[in-house]
Amino acid sequence: MKEQQGLYQTLKSWLSKQMNVEQPQINLAQFEEQSIHLEPIFDCQNQLFIGAVCNDLIETNSTLYLKYFKKSLEEIAYWHCHGRAILTLLPLPISLAKDQDFITQYEAYLMQSQLPVGLIRIPIIGYKNDAVDLYYDFLNKLQRLGLILELKNFSSSKAELTWLDTQMFKGVHLSTHLVRAAMTTSFSKELFNDLLIICKDKNYHTYGEGISLVHDFNFAKNNQVKFCYGPLMMPCVSKHQLLKIQTSQFNDSFNFTPKKNTKNGS
Repeated sequence: MKEQQGLYQTLKSWLSKQMNVEQPQINLAQFEEQSIHLEPIFDCQNQLFIGAVCNDLIETNSTLYLKYFKKSLEEIAYWHCHGRAILTLLPLPISLAKDQDFITQYEAYLMQSQLPVGLIRIPIIGYKNDAVDLYYDFLNKLQRLGLILELKNFSSSKAELTWLDTQMFKGVHLSTHLVRAAMTTSFSKELFNDLLIICKDKNYHTYGEGISLVHDFNFAKNNQVKFCYGPLMMPCVSKHQLLKIQTSQFNDSFNFTPKKNTKNGS
């Protein structure tokens, strides 16, 4: 019996030395960070998904902007490989175009992407205090590359209308301030109506941006604004989630019909 116990203890001691039990290591490099930066855009009339705005491009640091811009082009290619030609809006702070090195790299990324013409729209940001003549050559070149130019955060000021009159821009993003002002004062409503008449005559794309209230959406829809986006419609999503979107979450809430409380439990 003692010999068996001795043999057992020897075997147990040997196994404890040989076995090195470790916790499984997770290789974080295998998992892509899920960046939540894409704001879905919907048709105002039927609330169907039509495209997305890349919100991380609202960035005034040229190095960071170019990094996000390249990533955005890769995302468009990713969707295209999955059979979805998703319209994508890549905002551009116009002040960055004062740097020739930035312009060179920006154009190089566009040329390397080889994406279909018409799939990318460029809403211009921060243009209200600058003369459009300063950027005419750059914007004209973007047009020749097949990009569709738009004006973001539009409030219908004289300076903004000067930009719009150049005929280089095919879309107008109506600011939340303009929409709400048009709902409350006759003067702002007149400016709003005049702008919509111009957009309709020129066949410009019109967007209601920053839609966060039901009144915002109803006003945009009733005044024939074509597209809308904002937290009421749907919060920002990742590039993978975007592939699954069909309609806005606001539309889904109306499609839900609660059960009626009836007598006798029927």
